[in-house]
Amino acid sequence: MAKYVIGDIQGCMDEFMALLGLIQFKVGEDRLILLGDLVNRGPASLAVLRWVYQHRSDVDIVLGNHDLFLLAVWLGFAKAKSGDTAVEILHANDVDVLLEWLIQQPLMRVVDGHSVVHAGIYPGWSQRTAFELANEARVRYAGKERMHWFSVMFGNKPNQWQAELTTEESFRFTVNAFTRMRFCAENKLDFKFKGELDSAPEHLHPWFESGLNCFDAPIIFGHWSALGLKQTPNYTCLDTGCIWGGALTALRLEDRQTFAVEAAHAYQQVGA
Repeated sequence: MAKYVIGDIQGCMDEFMALLGLIQFKVGEDRLILLGDLVNRGPASLAVLRWVYQHRSDVDIVLGNHDLFLLAVWLGFAKAKSGDTAVEILHANDVDVLLEWLIQQPLMRVVDGHSVVHAGIYPGWSQRTAFELANEARVRYAGKERMHWFSVMFGNKPNQWQAELTTEESFRFTVNAFTRMRFCAENKLDFKFKGELDSAPEHLHPWFESGLNCFDAPIIFGHWSALGLKQTPNYTCLDTGCIWGGALTALRLEDRQTFAVEAAHAYQQVGA
């Protein structure tokens, strides 16, 4: 059995199917691990989500910020914005089945020792700490009190992890770290700058270059298309910007070989 980790699909169904063909994915034998942002911005979010749900016995996912946004719209805590394409899911006859399954998915998985997340692991968190916090958050946003937790999920504050945080603040920070994090200023999250590393303001550094990082296990993440494919012994980024006209990329865990399919189109324009 081979295990493949795939970066942000974001509704790019044609490229997803082409990538599965390239890796010769065997249903019932191989396993897919998807790094979140299955939906939105691309042309076929409903088709992607239906395929993943249909093959859920062969697929593990973590939630990304676009997946959580879709769930928030479904629950009435957000409204679709210009460029959003996942709203087609909300009009599907199987929307409740699909999204009740989606809302149960975690923010983090541990696969063959790797920490698998959408955006990253906050500097200073060990794999164990991160996993515990991710599980606490999932119990809240997927449970009976989900309406309360979605009502307090969104916002940029707090931007620093502290023991004095309230339960709601800790929850919001945890979700932000796992699904939105890119740059830090010291140990504070920055959500304003999303560009290339070499054009970042001097006071910012990528989360994975913080002196506080606890790389007790390799981390695999997506979310950061401006970073592209980046592999080091400590971390691997697999978001290669399919919706922007880049590519959709898979990593085979057994030998760390990568496979990529070029985007058929630039479905979105940067800055649009």
